[in-house]
Amino acid sequence: MGILLLSLSSFFLLTGHAEIMENEKEEVYLNYLKHLVLDFADKHKDQEDVIVVSKNAHLLYYVRNGQIVQNAQYEGFTINFPVRTALASKYYRTPEGEMYVDRKNPYSQYTLFLSLSVPGAYGIHGGPTYLKNYIAKKEKEDPDLVWVTKKDDTRGCVAVENRVIKYLFAQVDEKTPVLIMP
Repeated sequence: MGILLLSLSSFFLLTGHAEIMENEKEEVYLNYLKHLVLDFADKHKDQEDVIVVSKNAHLLYYVRNGQIVQNAQYEGFTINFPVRTALASKYYRTPEGEMYVDRKNPYSQYTLFLSLSVPGAYGIHGGPTYLKNYIAKKEKEDPDLVWVTKKDDTRGCVAVENRVIKYLFAQVDEKTPVLIMP
């Protein structure tokens, strides 16, 4: 089997099809993640919502009533999950495991803050509050703007674009289950 895989890999590389092979690997991985996300949602089916973060893929999934949310309309934006995340910089670590939203803080130094039930000040948030108006203007100009998540630069939190945190903040309640996977 190993020789066959090596031969197929060599064939794809030699014939210029390496990109196709990588795309197929990514699709398989994303399907696997989707399966894990829906399993976590099923485990918490007594809850309306769950949030799952894959650190490896830099993705945040939001599941409502057993379905990954798609085409959510909010404040003029269409939001499809999973969404891109920024995580801890190299000097910090984003926690892993099962937890829940233990507090919603609209007055954080970041644009909205969903505090997580782990020791320390970890949460899901948008960009710095002092840039909130600037980012809002830029997001209106370009609804697909990547500003907050362009690089890993948190102290262990999960950062998402401001339009996404506004949507999540309006939707989820305290005690919403959260899973952060490696």
